[in-house]
Formats: sequence, structure tokens, C-alpha cells
Amino acid sequence: MIEFRKMIQSSTYLNPFEEFEPRQGEVEIRWDPLTNLTARVVRFPTRRLNRLDLKPAIASSVASKCPFCEENLDLMTARLDKALFGCERLTRGDVTVIPNLISFDKYSLVAIVSKEHYLGMRDLAEKGSLVKGIEALLEAFRCIRENDARARYFSINCNYMPPSGGSLVHPHVQGIAGEWPTNYQRIMIEKSSDFFRANESVFWDALMDEERILLERLIDGAGRVFWFTPFAPKANIDVAWLFSTSSLFSISESEWAEFGDGLRKVLTYLDDENIAGFNLSLFSSEEGEAHFRANGRIVARRFLPPANAADVNYLEKLHMEHVCLVPPEEVARQLRERWQTEY
Repeated sequence: MIEFRKMIQSSTYLNPFEEFEPRQGEVEIRWDPLTNLTARVVRFPTRRLNRLDLKPAIASSVASKCPFCEENLDLMTARLDKALFGCERLTRGDVTVIPNLISFDKYSLVAIVSKEHYLGMRDLAEKGSLVKGIEALLEAFRCIRENDARARYFSINCNYMPPSGGSLVHPHVQGIAGEWPTNYQRIMIEKSSDFFRANESVFWDALMDEERILLERLIDGAGRVFWFTPFAPKANIDVAWLFSTSSLFSISESEWAEFGDGLRKVLTYLDDENIAGFNLSLFSSEEGEAHFRANGRIVARRFLPPANAADVNYLEKLHMEHVCLVPPEEVARQLRERWQTEY
């Protein structure tokens, strides 16, 4: 029922780095087994990038008076609608939830996850700051659900550091909720439903079974959170996970703790690979929808030498086609080893 379809396209060119000897240029086109959207795994030699110097970005963000720092928070950030949320700022430990000044959906929220202005990738991992921010946003989302039945679609997202498109260095997580899903969220929900009707089985369960058999992209499938690398990746390093239920609201405290431990391992792996930024998203459907599993992805973001170019180009932005230089099977192999090691 699950098809991992791929095709290799190739042509010949004369390689200037090998005295213009003929070289076969190859790209592997892969079809996502759920959405049928394609991605391209480019067969080109890669190397680990040097660690990006983030000091100028951090210094500049401090000089520009960061609104998320504690001394500026009260005067420079928006306040929640007290009638809806019961408070003007939702605080949970070191996390503060506020409205996003830029409305990406009917409800657009930000969870400031640390009082410290900057957390490096490893600090972010060890302190569990992202999971604390996610849990705080879910608390705010529950207020929305109780007061607005039309808001049915929820996601939690993060842009970490400038390579990801993040405009503020101060660590934060964003939540959006509304009446319409994003394109990718809609496609996932619709295709999952189609698969369920056609096969009388859950796509996500079938995917987990198949990945367990193949052992090519499986990272860890022993717990309630299933970790793997997607067959048709959305970036050079693309790591995904599946929760045990259809809705983020139904996930237990112990499952969030398990997720946090796995995310810590992924973040330390990214740091070891000198990755300076990432995008992260968690997707939810409605509670009790048997055909869906709440899930998420984290993708590495980096500047490309020598001009510090963005790692997203016309293929992603205009063709809806993702390009990957590192095969997901290789990423899974490296992460499997990390999963078996205590840090």
C-alpha cells in the first residue's frame, strides 16, 4: 500500500575539475508516498560547512533593543485579549505567550521561551526550551478552542536564527490557529482521509510498518513517538516524527517528555554538523480522527558559501520542488547511532 517511488535522471558534461573528462550528472526524483509531491535528491559531493559566526547577528540584535528581553517586554510587545485568554500575558515558568504583531492566521501567537536573549543550539536542546514553549502555546490554543468553534486548524512553528528566516535572535516559538489549514496541512489531512477510505487502514500506521521493515530511514520506533527521515525530503537534513494520536491536544505529558528527549538528540546532531538554523513545524488535526496522526518536521537551514547565499532557490519558491544534497538514508543512519548513545 505504501510506494516509495523514485527515478534517476542523468546527462553527461565535461568536468573542469577532472581535466574535462566526461562525468555523469544525476538527480534522483522521489515521490512523497502520501502527497505525491516530488523532491529531488541531488547526487553531488558535499562537505560539512564551517561553523557560522553568529556574533555579529547577536550583537546587532542586542543593539536594536530586543522586544522579547525582559526589560522591554511590557512596553514593546502586544497583549492578549483578556476576554478570550483570561489574561493579557500567559506565563508558564520562563515562557511568556503574547500575540504576534504580524497576523499569519486568525490567531497568531508567540511564545518567548527563554529570559536569555540568545541560546545556542546545544543550550536550546539541553534546557528543553522548545517543548516548554510548545506546551505553553497549547494552553493558549485551548482558550481559543473553548471560545471559537470555527478555529479548527492549529500548528506550532519555529524559525531559529537568521538562516531560517527568523528576524529575532531571542528564542521563540510561533503558533497559528484559524478556520483554514495551510496548503501542506490541508493536503496531509485530505490525503490521509483518502488513503483510509481506499484501504481501510491508516496511512501513518502503514508507513511506520514499512519503515520498520526496510530500516533505511527509521531512526527510532520503539516508543510512542516514531522518528524517521522522510523519503521525499524538504531540505538537506529533514527529520520527522509521528505522535500516537491525531491531535496535539491529546498528547500526554509523558509523550511530550519522550518527544523532548528525541528533539534534544536531533538538535545536538545539527549542532555537530555546524548547522546554524532550522525550521520546525508541528501539525495537528481534530481529536478522534482515526485516519490522521499529529506529526512534525525539523529541517536544517544554512547559508551557502562563498557568498552566504540562501539555501532556498527558485525550485522551492516557485516550483514547489524541494532539493536535497544529503540522502535521507544517510541522515537516518547517523541519527540511529546517536539514538543508541547516551549524551
